Amino acid sequence: MPAEKYLAGKENGEGPRISRVWLAAASIILGILAGYLIGRVSILHATNNRLGEYSDLLLQREQDLVSEVSRTLDQADASSFTSCSDEDIALLRRLTFAARFLKDVARVGQNNFLCSATEGKLAAPIRLLAPDIQGPSGSTVYRSYPLNVPTGVHATVVASDRAHVVISPDIFSEFPQQPIHYSVGVLDPSKSDQAHKVIFSQVTGEQHHHRACKAGRASCGDVLYRGKCMNGYPLCVMTYMPMHEVWSTNRALFDGYVATGGTAGFACAVMVLLSGNRKRSHTHQLKRAILMGKLSVAYQPIVELSSHRIVGAEALARWTDEDGESIRPETIIALAEADGFVSEITRFMLIRSLEELGPILEHKPDFRLSVNLAASDLTDPRLLLLLDERLQERQISPANLAFELAERATSDRELAVAAIRRLRDRGHAVFIDDFGTGYSNLSYLTELKVDGIKINRSFIATLGTESVTASIVPQILAVAKAFDLSIVVQGIEREEQARYFVADGPHILGQGWFFGLPVPARSLLYLCAEKSE
Repeated sequence: MPAEKYLAGKENGEGPRISRVWLAAASIILGILAGYLIGRVSILHATNNRLGEYSDLLLQREQDLVSEVSRTLDQADASSFTSCSDEDIALLRRLTFAARFLKDVARVGQNNFLCSATEGKLAAPIRLLAPDIQGPSGSTVYRSYPLNVPTGVHATVVASDRAHVVISPDIFSEFPQQPIHYSVGVLDPSKSDQAHKVIFSQVTGEQHHHRACKAGRASCGDVLYRGKCMNGYPLCVMTYMPMHEVWSTNRALFDGYVATGGTAGFACAVMVLLSGNRKRSHTHQLKRAILMGKLSVAYQPIVELSSHRIVGAEALARWTDEDGESIRPETIIALAEADGFVSEITRFMLIRSLEELGPILEHKPDFRLSVNLAASDLTDPRLLLLLDERLQERQISPANLAFELAERATSDRELAVAAIRRLRDRGHAVFIDDFGTGYSNLSYLTELKVDGIKINRSFIATLGTESVTASIVPQILAVAKAFDLSIVVQGIEREEQARYFVADGPHILGQGWFFGLPVPARSLLYLCAEKSE
């Protein structure tokens, strides 16, 4: 490509346009990827929660079973009746009928099965088999013991010295099995840590998934599971879902996440393509305006509500871009903050306003100029140096200069407290701007130790209505009085709004269209002179 053609393309914005196309494409791809990742994480998190909740239900059933087994064996062991007498068998039957999870209660002695609630007294004792697990408190557990009645049936049996109980195989039958599978059973404490053996009393799904997995982990191979064990007893539960079932069950939800991410990415791409030129142009124009001194400052009067006397002014940035469009102050700050040069605007505002309002500030000790600070200004070491230099040069008292911090600028509480302390130690007043719209609470005010608050205009607009917002104003005034804070009311547009606050306190200050629009320095000087006559 010839150099002239390349330079022409750059001059016409072809390079930035190509960059925005790539950025738009990346937005779509990132949106889809974000939807995929968020959907995956959300579904896995939700499934883990379901597995955990299901494990808790199963574990509670096991706890109920343990309590019933312990209670039944204790009552059977405490029997004073002769083993297998009519009275003893009647006791065993009462215990069986009263139990919820037991199928039979039997009497044993000298390692022999003697009688039970269902079989009565045996014609001859039957020798007991060797137990699978030695349980707590001297009890033993038989994993799959062959029963006499009905013949050929096996069941889990728990035995003490004088009795044993047969656990019903249906204790978990009421629990739904799909799409979650579960395993419950007894952990053999006699095995080594590397070879724990789980004797399952109930199993759904494929048992081999869990023999290699440890309790508490979230995944093992291609299985998502949760394992929990009882305190004091080697009883554990395992709930699980194979990954292919997790995704097949949640396919529609997962596709929705991906589609939503793609839609969001597409929307961002459209915004990038449509507004990229203008935003980039405005940022560069603003930087040029600062370098060339083409920003200006307007001053909105701050008055004492009881007398309408002008006691101060707020400095506001003004800028007309290269297309002749007047840009709002909040847009100016947003552009500067996004590109990291808002402190340059703050320094410009300080220098220009101290120059323009020097005649008032030098001769009126009770007049106060308010300048807004951004969050980045709190860590700018050049700000304090600039203040020292300009105030000394103009013979202006620090008390003539106040600073306003938006609540979002104080989100880093430790940094804000230190910065406010430095400013106040130098004699400057510090106000919280737009109070009530962000982090406001009692502890917030206690920590920051500011001089005053500025009530946001959104609260003032609803005065005299039944809006919930209107009811907040008396609370804000009460908080300010409790902390002995100065009050500046923003957005006063009608006389009745001003009277509302005069009735509450004679020293409350206000600003708004009712008292005057933001004006150039010369107009403010004229207004101050006129009001003082």
